[in-house]
Order: sequence, then C-alpha cells, then structure tokens
Amino acid sequence: MSHSRSLAMRARLPLLALLLPAMLSGCFSIGGDKTKLEVYAPRVDLKADAAWPSLKATLAIGEPTASTALDSNRIAVRPAPGRLQVYAGAIWSDNAPVLVQSALVSGFGQSDRFTSVTRPTSDVAADLLLQLDLRQFEAVYSNDASAPTVVIELQATLIDQRKQQVLGTRTVRIEQASEKKELREVVPMFESALTQAAATLVPWVLEKGAASR
Repeated sequence: MSHSRSLAMRARLPLLALLLPAMLSGCFSIGGDKTKLEVYAPRVDLKADAAWPSLKATLAIGEPTASTALDSNRIAVRPAPGRLQVYAGAIWSDNAPVLVQSALVSGFGQSDRFTSVTRPTSDVAADLLLQLDLRQFEAVYSNDASAPTVVIELQATLIDQRKQQVLGTRTVRIEQASEKKELREVVPMFESALTQAAATLVPWVLEKGAASR
C-alpha cells in the first residue's frame, strides 16, 4: 500500500467514526441488536364477497408514488409522534411501493371479478388504470402504547384509459392494532391491513368501472 493511500485511509477514519452513529440513530430496535437480517414479504388473502359484480374489463394497477422516506425496503415505525424511524435488522422483500402494488395485484386477482389484473405495460393498454399514492405504510406507537398500530393510507385514482377519463378518486386509510411489539407479531398486521385495503378498493373499482361501460 502506498504511503499516500495509507494517509488518505487514516484521514477518513475519524469521518467514518462520526458518520456511523448518525446512520444507525434512525433504527428502532426491540429486544437488543439483531445478529442477522430478517426479510419479510407480506401476502394478501382476499375472500371475495358474493355480492360483488363481475366486470368485463382489464385492470392495470400502477406502482404507488411515495415520499423518499417510504420509497424504501426498510420497515417504517413511529416510536413517538413526529419521529419516523426504521426497525433494525429487518427489511421488506422489496421497496414499500412495489410491495403494495404486488399485494393489490394479487388481491384484485383473487377477487376473480376482472378479465385480467396486471401491472401497467407498454405492450397492451388495460381498459382501466388504478393509480395510487402511498401516504402511510408504517407501525405507529400512540402515547404510552406498549404495542404499535399498523397504518396504511392510500389515495386511489381510477382512470378509464379508453375514454381518457378519471372515474373517481378516494382515500383509503386502514389501521390494524398489534397486541405485541415484536416485529414478527407486527408484520401480520401489515398483511391484514393490505387485505382490508384490497377489500375496500375492489368493490369501488367495480362500481366505478361498471358506470363507465
């Protein structure tokens, strides 16, 4: 190793020592430091309501837009009002917007009420496009709470792509309280909240889509 390179590395060490605590300060740890990285991939299990009509239309569900803080594979948590952090030693299997998109594509597909449900593609334009804005996707501790409540908030806009017409916009907010604070107990609440979001949006899309036929 050259003398100049050695000097450069020693010069960077104090900077790294200062940066490391700052990088870790945003992590929220329960039960001590994690020795391995845990990857979570929540799934949706939607039970279709027999009263929901079928719609002879193809539906594309876009990847939600999101803030920089949420457009990440880190699992967001608010340990106190006004403080957004992430769980230490754990990540989602994909960035949160992609995770939400995948869950909703799966949920809408499970409803079996559309000709097809896909992500948007440049090959074939779907009849309907569901655009989403992900505003919250996090575990939230209220004052003095021993366990968090999972909060998912989405703004949905349905577009008839054949007519180039907005059919409707609505905001969906789902809250699911966890009985325990450990992340492995909190993740199923994310699954439940995603399933509820799909169950709320499916009949709305069917209603708005049918009205535009």
